[in-house]
Amino acid sequence: MARVPGRDNRIAVPAMVLSLAIVGALVWFAVPVMPLVMAWAGGTAGNAVTMLAATPTPHTVVAEGLDVAETDCRELYPNDLWNELTWTSDAILSQSTAGPATAMSDLVAALAPTAARTCTWTTSAGQAVVTTFATVSADAAGMAEASLRGQGFACATTEGTLECSSTTDAGTEHQAVHGPLWVTTISSAWYPEDYDHRIAIHLWQ
Repeated sequence: MARVPGRDNRIAVPAMVLSLAIVGALVWFAVPVMPLVMAWAGGTAGNAVTMLAATPTPHTVVAEGLDVAETDCRELYPNDLWNELTWTSDAILSQSTAGPATAMSDLVAALAPTAARTCTWTTSAGQAVVTTFATVSADAAGMAEASLRGQGFACATTEGTLECSSTTDAGTEHQAVHGPLWVTTISSAWYPEDYDHRIAIHLWQ
C-alpha cells in the first residue's frame, strides 16, 4: 500500500477499527426499533389517505342561480335519465324557449314565468315527453298548490319541492315547484320511470 507522508498507521488503523465498531453498535441498537418506525410511517401514511378519502366533494345544486333561457337541456337532466332518453329508439330532442304546454292556462297566467327552456322529446311512433323549466317568483309554490289541487291534481311536498300530477286534456301532467323554478311535464304514451322525480333530485338536492 502506498505510504502517505505524515500518516502514522499506528494511529490510523485503531481509529478506523473504532469507527467501524461505533457504526456497528448504532446499527445493533437501531434494529429493534425498526418495526416500530415502519409501523409509525405506515400508520401516518394510512391516516393521510383516509383523511383525503373522507374529504367531501362539494355538491353543486343545479337550480341555484340557473338561467333557464340560456341553459341547454343537457344540463337540466341527470346523467342516467339523459342516457335513457337519448338511447330510446329514434327519439328526437328539440329545444325552445316556449312557455309551459300545460292545459292549466290560468296557472301559467298566475305564475307568470319570466323565462323558460322547453325540452321536447318525440318518437316516430307518436310518443312525446315535453318538459318546461320556467323561472317564477320565489313564493310560487303556495299559489301553484292551491290552483292545482283545485283542478284535481294530487300533490305532495318533499324536502321543499312541491310535486303534483293529474291527467288533463294535454296529456298526463306532472308539475314541480321549488323556490323560483317551475318544472312542468306533459307526457303522451311515454313516461320514463320516475322521470320528474329524478329531475327534481338532480335540480334541487
